[in-house]
Amino acid sequence: MTSKELQFIAIVVNLFYTEKVDYYCQYLNHIPEGITLYIFSSQEQTLLEAKRYLYHKNTIYLKKKNRGRDLSACLVAFQPYFDKYDLICFLHDKKEHTLWLKEDVDKWNENLWGNMIASSKYIANILQLFTGRPELGILFPPEPIGEFSVAWFKASWNKNFNHCLELARKLNLSANIREDKPPIALGSVFWARKEVLQKLFHMNWKYEDFPDEPMPVDNTISHAVERIFGYLAQDAGYDAGTVMTEEYASWSLLFLQDYVRLMFSELSKYIGIENFNQLHLLFVQEKNMLRYIESHKKFFLFGAGKQGIFLLKLLREKQIYPLGFIVTDGNKDEEIIEGLKVYELKEINAEKCGIILTVYYPLQEVMIAELKKYGIHDFFTVFESEKKLLNCDQ
Repeated sequence: MTSKELQFIAIVVNLFYTEKVDYYCQYLNHIPEGITLYIFSSQEQTLLEAKRYLYHKNTIYLKKKNRGRDLSACLVAFQPYFDKYDLICFLHDKKEHTLWLKEDVDKWNENLWGNMIASSKYIANILQLFTGRPELGILFPPEPIGEFSVAWFKASWNKNFNHCLELARKLNLSANIREDKPPIALGSVFWARKEVLQKLFHMNWKYEDFPDEPMPVDNTISHAVERIFGYLAQDAGYDAGTVMTEEYASWSLLFLQDYVRLMFSELSKYIGIENFNQLHLLFVQEKNMLRYIESHKKFFLFGAGKQGIFLLKLLREKQIYPLGFIVTDGNKDEEIIEGLKVYELKEINAEKCGIILTVYYPLQEVMIAELKKYGIHDFFTVFESEKKLLNCDQ
């Protein structure tokens, strides 16, 4: 980009933790000189430390109120300067509050800062993305991962869906915000076009709009704003994307491979699910299983191992109760399992009852053969082969 184009780009940073300023300045010193850098802090000493470590010439240092944290820096303190820029990057610092979280938070900082401004060449690549892809409106770092980072474990609305929906209504957003889908992105670190952010910045935010310290850990306007940025892009007609360095992508892949391996090892021990394919089949088949139960009213679970016990618990949570477990003839070691009576196959009358087969291959084929020996053809297989499922109507 030319120097004239760079002057319409701003990187906006909120720093709070004085003792970590030197770390963040290592990233900030990568910024090309033509880009304007704004440093906001509620701590005078933090601003002084930033001036000590930063040698980026085009830097503006401003003090803000100690309320609203990073979001008030973005939406209140920076608001008077917003309309001057076409492209804006926003960053903020993080610090662990307990020692056992330090490794995760260090990786989170690398995620936020490294994946936004890793180097001057990396910044140039991001700017080129926006130049070459006019449909791109906003870029986020990936969700944080680590031993104790919970954002990627689950859908991350927490208690904030209604707050986010209300904020979207105030902003008059046209966006597909659904509670059954996680937010497009979570957090307030991004590169974005001005057009994406306009509605949010023109709300005339005040410091008092944000909760005072100590800020609650969830369910505030700040948590709603953290989830709105992707929908701002959608409303403005732009795409949202995720960007990361090669180094971070490589580390993430190896971490997740190990973590998924561990996860399925534990799932196999307790509920008999050994891989993603089996988990996926359960999700695919759950609605079909419930339809089968609805059509039969009375039914048995065939297979009283880990998978059978898991399905029993799943059904009980839905207030659905089978008549009992079935095992193959000669294999009844217990009379009662999880409070449910156990029957041998020869003991049941299947004419008016359904049977749900709970096991995987190869045991599944053996048990189906046993059912057919008794002339039983009306049964439902939960963990059906995926190939077979793809060839039938759902």
